[in-house]
Amino acid sequence: MSDANRLGRRLADLRRQRDEAARTGRPPPRPDRGALTRSSADLAHRLAQAVDGEWIHGPAGGYVRVEPASVPLLVDRERLAGLPDGAPADVPLVCLDTETTGLATGAGTVAFLVGFGTWQGDRFRQVQLLMPDHADEPAMLDALALEIPADAWLVTYNGRGFDWPLLVSRYRMSRRAAPVHAGHLDLLPFVRRIFRHRLTDARLRTVETELLGVARGPDVDGWEIPGRYLDFLRGGSADGLAEVVRHNHEDVRSLARLLAHAEAKLGGLADRRLAPAGDLAGLARAYRRLGRCEEALDCLEIALETGPVGRSPTRSWTALLTTRADALDPSTPATRHDRDGLLVDRARLLRRVGRQDDALAAWHDIAVGGGMWAGVGWIEVAKILEHRRRDPAGALEACRRADGIAERARFLGRRLPLLEADLSRRRRRLSRKVADRRTRSQRPIAIPA
Repeated sequence: MSDANRLGRRLADLRRQRDEAARTGRPPPRPDRGALTRSSADLAHRLAQAVDGEWIHGPAGGYVRVEPASVPLLVDRERLAGLPDGAPADVPLVCLDTETTGLATGAGTVAFLVGFGTWQGDRFRQVQLLMPDHADEPAMLDALALEIPADAWLVTYNGRGFDWPLLVSRYRMSRRAAPVHAGHLDLLPFVRRIFRHRLTDARLRTVETELLGVARGPDVDGWEIPGRYLDFLRGGSADGLAEVVRHNHEDVRSLARLLAHAEAKLGGLADRRLAPAGDLAGLARAYRRLGRCEEALDCLEIALETGPVGRSPTRSWTALLTTRADALDPSTPATRHDRDGLLVDRARLLRRVGRQDDALAAWHDIAVGGGMWAGVGWIEVAKILEHRRRDPAGALEACRRADGIAERARFLGRRLPLLEADLSRRRRRLSRKVADRRTRSQRPIAIPA
C-alpha cells in the first residue's frame, strides 16, 4: 500500500471514530500505552548500546545521553571578544549543532539529535542528546534547556537560519518556551566575510580541510542522516546512527576549532601581520559594518604592507558610479581582494574617520594610478575639494580628468553611464560656482562719496 493510501485510511478511521464518539457520547478508544512504552524502551536500549550512551528515563519520556571525555582546547576569550561579533569574554559559550529528519524548519521536521559543547577552563566538553522515539521529544527538550544558561552565547554554523529556528518551533509544538540565551554567534557569515576568498565553498567540512587542516576521515553524508533515523524507528539496526553521532560530534568540535583558529590568527596585531591580506580585507569589512572604523583601517594598513594580495574566485563588487555589467564583466581584471580594492576601502575609511587630507591624498593616488577605480578616484577628489576645501575650480578640474576617462571608455565601447550622468550634474553645479566666484571678484567696489 502506498503512503498516500495508508494516510487516507488512517484519516478515514479517525473520522469514523470521531463520528462514533459524537453519536454514542463515549470518547474514542485510546491506543495501548503499554505497547508504546515497551516499543520506546526497546528503541532506547538498542540506541544507547550502539552509541555507547546512557538511557535516562523520566515522567516525560526518555533520551540517550552521550558524553565522551573532554579534550584540551585553549581559546583566549579576551582576544576572541575583540573580533567582529565576538561574544563578551565573561559569558559561557555553547557550541550547538543538530541532526534532523529533514531540511525544513516546519512542524514536520524533528531534531532527533542535539550536540553541544562548552568550555571548562582550557578543556572542551561535549554532550549529545538523542531522541529514541518521537514520543520522547519532551524529555530531550527538557534536558537541552538545562544545558543552556540564560547568560550564554550560542555558537552555530548556519544556526540562525536553521538549527535554532527549528528548535524554537519544536519547543512551541511542545507548548513551552525555548531556552533563553544572551546572544548568538553564527560562524557561517563570519567565514564568508573573512575566509571565503580562499575556500572552495563555505561548507563546514570544507572549512575543516582547507582552513583548519583537519582530516575527518570516513563520514556520513548529510542527505543520508534522515533516512538512517527513519530506518531505525521502523525497527532497523542502530549501528547506522552511531556514524551519525560521530558526524555530529565532529561538527560541534569543528565549531570550537574554528573559534580557536580565528582567535589565534586574527586576535592580535602581531598575528594579523602574518595573516593573508584577503583575510585582513574581510576582517576590515566586518569591522566597518559594525562601525569600528579605526580597527578596520588598521587591518587595511597591515594588508597593504604585507605585499601581494591573493585573488578570489568571486568577482569584484559593483564599483561606485559604474554599471553592474561593468563591474561583473569577466574581462575586468580587478577582484575583491586585489590591491586597488584595498586602496579604495582605505580611502573611504580615511574620509569616514575625518582624516580629510589623508583621504584626498589617497583618492588622488588612486585616480592618477589608472585602472577601473580611476574615474571614481577623480569624483571623490572633486567631492573633497568642493565640500571640504571650498575649491570649486579644483573640483571642476578633477571632473574634467574624469571626463577623459569616460570618453576613453566610450571609444572602447564600454560606456559608464552612471559616471557620465554624475559628471554632467557635477560639472554644471561647479561651473555655476566658479562663474559666481569670478563675478564677485570682478564686481567694482563702491567708494563712498
